[in-house]
Amino acid sequence: MAATAANTTVTVNGVNCQVLYAGTQNLFTGLDQINVLLPSSLAGKGTVDVQLTSNGVAANAVQVVIM
Repeated sequence: MAATAANTTVTVNGVNCQVLYAGTQNLFTGLDQINVLLPSSLAGKGTVDVQLTSNGVAANAVQVVIM
C-alpha cells in the first residue's frame, strides 16, 4: 500500500511534524516520497533523530543535521 499523508507520521527529535505530502513519485517504481514541514523550533538543533511511520510500519530511524 502506498504512503499517504493520512497514514504517515514523522517525528524529528521527538517533535511531531506536519506531513505535507506522502505518495508516489514518478522516477522510481515502488518508491514513495514524503514532504514534511519542519517547525522553526528545530532550527539550530544539530544532529537529530528522524522517525517515519507509514501504514503502521516504522521505517529505520535516521539522523540528520539541522543548522
